[in-house]
Amino acid sequence: MNLVTASPGTSSPSSDALTLDAKVKRYEAREAILSRISNEIYSVINLDVFLQATVNELGKMMQVDRCDLMALGYHQDLRINYEYRSDDHLPRSQNLALPLQPEFFLENRERMAAPIAIDDTTAPWLHELVRQVSRELQTKSVLIVPIAFQDQLLGVIGLHHCVQQHHWTQDEITFMTSLAQQFAVAFQYSRLYTEKEQDVQIARTLLEISNEIHTKFDTQETAAFVLEKSLELFRADFGCLGDLDRRNGSITFGTIRPAEAASHFLLQNPLRLPPEVEPLLRQPNDGALCLERHSDDPVAHYLMGRVFRCEAALLTPIVVGGQLLGVMALLWRRARKPFTDYERQLVDGIASQAALVFERDQLSSEVVQLRRQLTGVRAAEQIIGHSPSIQACIEAALHVAASTTTVLLQGESGTGKELLADLIQRSGPRQNRPFIKINCGAIPETLLESELFGHEGGAFTDAKQRRIGTFEEADGGAIFLDEVGELSANAQVKLLRVLQDGRFARIGSNTVRSVDVRVIAATNVDLEAAVERGAFRRDLYYRLNVYPLKVPPLRERQGDMPLLAHHFLEVFKRKTGRNVSGFSEQAMRLLEGYTWPGNVRELQNVVERAVILARRRTITPDELGEQVCRQSHNLPRVIQIELASTLEDAERTLLLETLRFAGGNIKRTAEMLGIGRMTLYRKLKRYGVERD
Repeated sequence: MNLVTASPGTSSPSSDALTLDAKVKRYEAREAILSRISNEIYSVINLDVFLQATVNELGKMMQVDRCDLMALGYHQDLRINYEYRSDDHLPRSQNLALPLQPEFFLENRERMAAPIAIDDTTAPWLHELVRQVSRELQTKSVLIVPIAFQDQLLGVIGLHHCVQQHHWTQDEITFMTSLAQQFAVAFQYSRLYTEKEQDVQIARTLLEISNEIHTKFDTQETAAFVLEKSLELFRADFGCLGDLDRRNGSITFGTIRPAEAASHFLLQNPLRLPPEVEPLLRQPNDGALCLERHSDDPVAHYLMGRVFRCEAALLTPIVVGGQLLGVMALLWRRARKPFTDYERQLVDGIASQAALVFERDQLSSEVVQLRRQLTGVRAAEQIIGHSPSIQACIEAALHVAASTTTVLLQGESGTGKELLADLIQRSGPRQNRPFIKINCGAIPETLLESELFGHEGGAFTDAKQRRIGTFEEADGGAIFLDEVGELSANAQVKLLRVLQDGRFARIGSNTVRSVDVRVIAATNVDLEAAVERGAFRRDLYYRLNVYPLKVPPLRERQGDMPLLAHHFLEVFKRKTGRNVSGFSEQAMRLLEGYTWPGNVRELQNVVERAVILARRRTITPDELGEQVCRQSHNLPRVIQIELASTLEDAERTLLLETLRFAGGNIKRTAEMLGIGRMTLYRKLKRYGVERD
């Protein structure tokens, strides 16, 4: 296709000669421009900087309204890459795509070897495409000068007059041709250097990403690093990493850089992918999606209009084992050069590295889950129970164990708060560090502060030498403060400071010391009520109450009591050497009907006593103690017997329910029924009720 068709009257440029003085000035300007451009080249050696400097200096020197440059060989289409305008009101030509294929310049190599001068862009002998582009750019006259190096066309320079027509002289054309030849050498040098420099930068960045992935184990931190390096490498304005939920097809962008720009760039988070974006899910191995706002692609149309607020985007699937796990998106605020195949390959390479982060996170989640299950099994050795309330409590404890957050265990006395504290400590990152337990209610108020924070010699009576407090001993580990509600006012102040910034001073010392200690506190009193009474500091309560954990009483742990009773039975069988196999039916009914105000600790004591007192192979109500049996009044006092029941069935029901009401006590049951014990034994035997 010929863009310029020869016309006898106007095809040849004028041979009008410049005056000697004008030539001298022009060549002085050429040396000046080459000098200025050279400074840009050798100080920065950046192709973009060099080419932008070229059009800026040429435009000023040639006194044109616009100077633009199109670099060839980088993109799939023909697009103006760099531009100078003498007046900002002129239409922009930068990023203007020409409706030509790149092969056009190869097919017209001979014609493009020489400049093309057009004095009147409205001339009828011009191709319609030239006139159309000229109208869009308000160009009245244009000089097109090729930049070639060793028969290789590197680019094209355009000099535009937009205010009025200009007659291009032979001297101007010759001058620009000579200048373009010198530019070509610098262009090729700068391009080669920039490509090598980019390769080095890319290799360095990929190496940094690889090192980060293999040396750091914080998933969020590593994902943020990968994203930041990608933004730096591609010079994008915004980036985000999203996790895919394959159950509903939604993507949640959890890693965002820069975070403060999220409200501008992200219109949906999480986003649900519609059917037109399904190819991203179905074919994750196709690589990156290059999106432009004005594209006809339905995927681009949806994402650029309803998900991202930007002009260009690079959307890359993150795939592990053929399964799509997430998406990385790089966004540009303004229109940019078309994405090259090399850029697509590069971002796919980064996505492959990011996939390692996602895979490691997935494996870590599985390991954590397995570890929690294993820890739950081990916890069952001490924390017995399958009721929903205690299982939820164990799960909450395991959830907070991995952090160093302050935990406040709340519950009645004897519910097992110390066992949960042990579980948190041995399941967390400080499991091999010191773990010191202090019962704040068991130490006299006058000594508690010294116990916690230490003292200097002579600080008070009997303080003959320096003593290290438990907070210093537990540095790097954790401390368990049981009955924390019993702390004195002075101790509360010091504890508050330690929780705030990890600093305190020993009694009798002005030296402030710093420690790193995790605090797990426990109380059986209502601290919130204590705050209202003025017995406990409000600010300390808020510091302790970061992660409150309610430990359920035994009466709320439905179904756990038999498990606990048999567990303690086995413990005390081994401890005492007694051959006790279990509990009688009546004894177990009494245990289940008791309210256990002392909770698990009380049950433990009752079972230990019963094992010691047991005279048979099973524990009977006689060994459970008076207090447990006394609560039989809580059992039903009315017996329901159906009218159609036989006399024998009615008697059997009466005997069994009365025996249950009496807590299994034969003597009391016989008295209540008004019969002798031997008669009761015979009747029970008759109805198949065995007595141990």
